[in-house]
Amino acid sequence: MQKVSTRRYQTGFVRRYTAFVLITVFGYLCEVCIMPYIRPFGISPNLLFVVIGIVTVAYGKLRAFWVGVIYGLLMEIMLPSVTFVNLAMYPVSTLFCSFAFADKPLKTLEYERATNKKKKEMPAWQRTVLCTALNTLVYEVINLTYIYIGGNALTFTHILKSFGNVLLTSLLCLILLVPLRRLILGKKSSVLVLKSAPVVFSKN
Repeated sequence: MQKVSTRRYQTGFVRRYTAFVLITVFGYLCEVCIMPYIRPFGISPNLLFVVIGIVTVAYGKLRAFWVGVIYGLLMEIMLPSVTFVNLAMYPVSTLFCSFAFADKPLKTLEYERATNKKKKEMPAWQRTVLCTALNTLVYEVINLTYIYIGGNALTFTHILKSFGNVLLTSLLCLILLVPLRRLILGKKSSVLVLKSAPVVFSKN
């Protein structure tokens, strides 16, 4: 039984990190090659923030941060706009949002279970969509700020496009999160849940 459980755990580990690499790579390729041609109402959703939102909830803060660093570096090199904005904004925004929406560490969950202080969390799909929306909102606010600082007048069109980008990116996340989370986590019936006795914490 222990060997079966170990084998299932190793298989799940390989699947999760294979999916992580595929989602990260294809997310960027689709963003630069396909998304510029998908422009409902003249607005192109940001697929990178969709991937970041999904990775944040499914994998946690650290891996989401590294995805933000990779995307920021690639966007700074391939599609530069204002110097260093992409390089700074993607990892910083990702790290900021991950504190609010990423899953809690296992130690925190064990501590809450041991002390009967478990707090109710939002469902994963809600946190994923909200994380994506907040990342996009932060990015759009920074863009509008740079437009204003650059001496250009902010118009209602600028604000409308920014708001539309947040909505369309959130909608795209809502569409993609179910198949991508299924790719990452597999079927519910195949997810291995490890049960253990509560951890006892001491003050020493």
